[in-house]
Amino acid sequence: MQNPEKSKHLETATTTIFGNQIDFVNLRCESYNENSRIPETIEFGTPLQDALRRDITINSLFYNISSNQVEDYIEKGLDDLKNGIIRTPIDPFITFSDDPLRVLRVFRFASRFGFNLVPEISSALKDEGIKADFGSKISKERIGDELIKMLDGKI
Repeated sequence: MQNPEKSKHLETATTTIFGNQIDFVNLRCESYNENSRIPETIEFGTPLQDALRRDITINSLFYNISSNQVEDYIEKGLDDLKNGIIRTPIDPFITFSDDPLRVLRVFRFASRFGFNLVPEISSALKDEGIKADFGSKISKERIGDELIKMLDGKI
């Protein structure tokens, strides 16, 4: 349940470009079981499926290197970025139930950029199930990693 080794199969390549760490991953769709934040199944997906699984809309934007254009499959990411809004691509209750670590990521991005949370996120954060999932599905190490990123001011 709290085993980060289980996520080693995600096949992420990381490099540093101009001092910024960049992750490269394939487009994917995921499904979760109720007892773990680690996806139960991972399949190749479409850009929309990949965007919908993201934590927040501003992190669901894609940059197309062929056209030099930002692609917004959610159709809210660019507006949210421009208007300083933090919103989840799908219902926040589902987003946070699937992976409660996203709660900390919401706060990290909101505080880092001075963005505002939509009311639906605030409502989901009051849910007892989300609170229980936060305590049972996330290792202390992952929480610590996210808190260090907050304190370091890293995205």
